[in-house]
Amino acid sequence: MTAVDSSEDFKQNVAIVIDPGSGSIKAGFSGDEKPHKVLRSVVGLSKKDQTECYFGNNILCKDSDDLILKRPITSGMISDWDSLEKLWSHVLYEELQVCPEEHGILMTDPAFSPISNREKTAELLFEGFGAPAMYVGYQPVLSMYSYGLVTGLVVDSGAGCTSVSPVCNGYCLPHATFHMDVAGKGVSDYLSKLLADVGHGSALQQKSSVQEMKKQSCYVSQLSSEDKGTPLDYQLPDGTTITLGDERFRGPEILFCPSDAGMSQPGVHILAMNSLQKCAPEWQAALMANVALCGGSSMFSGFPERLQAEMEKLAPRDSIIGMLSGAHREFASWVGGSIITCLSSFQPMWVKGQEYQEEGSSVVRNKCY
Repeated sequence: MTAVDSSEDFKQNVAIVIDPGSGSIKAGFSGDEKPHKVLRSVVGLSKKDQTECYFGNNILCKDSDDLILKRPITSGMISDWDSLEKLWSHVLYEELQVCPEEHGILMTDPAFSPISNREKTAELLFEGFGAPAMYVGYQPVLSMYSYGLVTGLVVDSGAGCTSVSPVCNGYCLPHATFHMDVAGKGVSDYLSKLLADVGHGSALQQKSSVQEMKKQSCYVSQLSSEDKGTPLDYQLPDGTTITLGDERFRGPEILFCPSDAGMSQPGVHILAMNSLQKCAPEWQAALMANVALCGGSSMFSGFPERLQAEMEKLAPRDSIIGMLSGAHREFASWVGGSIITCLSSFQPMWVKGQEYQEEGSSVVRNKCY
């Protein structure tokens, strides 16, 4: 399949917005308030026939011994383009049930992603899927749009990585972007270890059980050194009941103190202050006043309050630290993409098929920034 012509017909159809992440891929239609589909970012290949692929809940229905599991995105970065193309194909044709040849497609991308990834994305969308137009948007910029703002400090903690990116007047500052591999997956792994240490390891063989437990029971402590953890009885899918104590907050605590889990990385509050210090002084007050939280791992109860308190300890006296914590912030970058693709001012930003044919994949360097 090759890139299509310069027709503007695609503008008559609603645009498609896809936000691929380490833990999940969010996909849906421009103008919607939330993604139409959210799937695990995993592709299951049959060991007997690797042309046979499984996605989403169908993977859970298969015997894990029969599948080779591929994770196209690790630590926020695309690591397996072949599997990612399979996942995109499934999302477009099966989940959204659209013909990509008829829609503009906006794809999100981390601020720390190399430009070569954007070029490869353009190549796949135009040549692999025949898209008439595409755009690759920086996730932090889109996240700020979801809050109705163009300037702020975006703190995005998802499944595979935690990143901090300043956005000034709608432009991301990659030189001041910091990220670490400590995020949701790390919290789940550490929670599993803590529970195994107190004798619950055999009851938690399924990673999905730990994921649900983490979402429903864990929180970020405001006084981690004094918090003993209110005991909570939690029922596993098999009916087994276990009692959770300080594990409830010790798991998420590694977002602020990765050394608790033996990781030599700074906490999220340190990343935030490092990012601010890389910005021009005249921008710092506006950035601190609008700290925009995004990603599933920012959803822990107590996360906004703890981050604000930790940043206030490190910031200059009289600094105003403001937290933006929308109820659906795990979808922030997707929502931002949904918003901007509706705007008439965005329409000239689309990279069209003819532009790709004339300039090649490098066209994204000039139009996607």
